[in-house]
Amino acid sequence: MADRPRARLLQHGMRAATLLVFAGAVACGGSPKPTTEPGAGSGSGAVDPGVVAQTLVGWGRQQAPGGKVDVFLEVADHTGASKSYPVGSATAPCEVVATTTPDGVTALRCVTAGVGTEFRAVYRGDIIVLKRAVDPSDEPDEVEFLFREVLRVDVPVGSKVGAATP
Repeated sequence: MADRPRARLLQHGMRAATLLVFAGAVACGGSPKPTTEPGAGSGSGAVDPGVVAQTLVGWGRQQAPGGKVDVFLEVADHTGASKSYPVGSATAPCEVVATTTPDGVTALRCVTAGVGTEFRAVYRGDIIVLKRAVDPSDEPDEVEFLFREVLRVDVPVGSKVGAATP
């Protein structure tokens, strides 16, 4: 009778060891996977192994009273789901412009007669929306210091973040 608990313990230990060996075999894999050589140009089928998802970022605008527009950051993820985030209002008209920073994804300028608002979406692990007032008296060397964070959007680790094409 004293051997019975020991037999159960031994049986349980054998199951655990079998599972560990099986898990190790699965983790090591069977046959080697074929490698994809990078092709030339877009659409070549080459995939960066570090990219797990793609996130596209764009701007939404909705007319508001008084010649203003309400501005939204529009984010579409790899599943096709999209979400809009309000980032503020500005004076119309607005246009998408090229970003001037290495981490910049997209920018929107809403300026009339040299005065208005600039929004910038940058990617720094999260998508961060920055906003600044635009004035003709702005010193070009100080413009980068005028931006203030107005929104932060989480994205999956390893995401490739880019601007949505209109």
